[in-house]
Amino acid sequence: MRIDCLSVSKYAAPGKAGDDVPVVVPGRCYAVFDGATDVNGASIAGVGSGRFAALQASAALIDALVEQAPGTRTPDELVAILNARLGAALDKESRARGERISAATTMALMEEVGDSLRFTLVGDSGIRINGEETFQSLKPIDDIMSAGRVALYHHLRRRGLAAAALEPDSRRGVFRGFDEAIPALISEDEAAEVISEARRMLTGRLDDALLTFVEPMLRAGIARGQYGYANDAGHPLGYAVIDGTVSRGFGLISFERPRGSVRCVEIFSDGYLELPEGTGLADWEAVADRIEREDPTKTLTHWGVKGSGPEQLFDDRTVIILSD
Repeated sequence: MRIDCLSVSKYAAPGKAGDDVPVVVPGRCYAVFDGATDVNGASIAGVGSGRFAALQASAALIDALVEQAPGTRTPDELVAILNARLGAALDKESRARGERISAATTMALMEEVGDSLRFTLVGDSGIRINGEETFQSLKPIDDIMSAGRVALYHHLRRRGLAAAALEPDSRRGVFRGFDEAIPALISEDEAAEVISEARRMLTGRLDDALLTFVEPMLRAGIARGQYGYANDAGHPLGYAVIDGTVSRGFGLISFERPRGSVRCVEIFSDGYLELPEGTGLADWEAVADRIEREDPTKTLTHWGVKGSGPEQLFDDRTVIILSD
């Protein structure tokens, strides 16, 4: 098996790690963990909270798979072990600080289990098999937040806001919520106008039932709105994540493939906004470079809650490629 792995931090500063953590244990497992960026920029134990979650979960995975033979634990048991490790670490940090702290990460995992390959996904990191079959759970709540940020960005641009302020101000608006942005950034009338535009942008992209959540979610923002739906399996905006509790709901997937049927596996974080036609590292990077040239602000062809700027890219990106 040939193993290629690339992980690129979103930060321009040399040596500043992002929130992605790849894991490669030949003969056992291959995984990508993508820690959730904290909207407040909080750090835990000297690293960003997203990276903290990814490091805790990846360490727990390695420990669990080294201790026993491949396939001993079910996917649900493995995910529970990862949550237990992260939950214990968060409890310890919370006691030390005297306040409750949180952190979360996604996971895309492949295990070698005898004559089978076993795949487990939690969240929106993805897996592609043989360059054809893709598994990635892109959640509707991200569509809502991305449309809100893009609508706000263009509104502020038309209003004449300085170019250098467009990215940080539009990002802050959707992270903290439009209600908190009133009146410092936008007026109540402007907020209503931007929300209406975001809803128009999402019409036809989301089911009509989901459109009812556009206004409350954008007014609350990611911090006070989105996080409340983590691991809520009963809500249409719910999504699975590893956060120290119980992972469940949309985005929790496990399945197997006979080893002989698999020629190539690509495991990737959502920092890659398009999948390439080819399956080499150069193919993945060529697509990423093209998108950065065409839409650096992520407000045109590839909507996002963050854009790229001189100090950092819109997101970290990681891919592991396993091939014959």
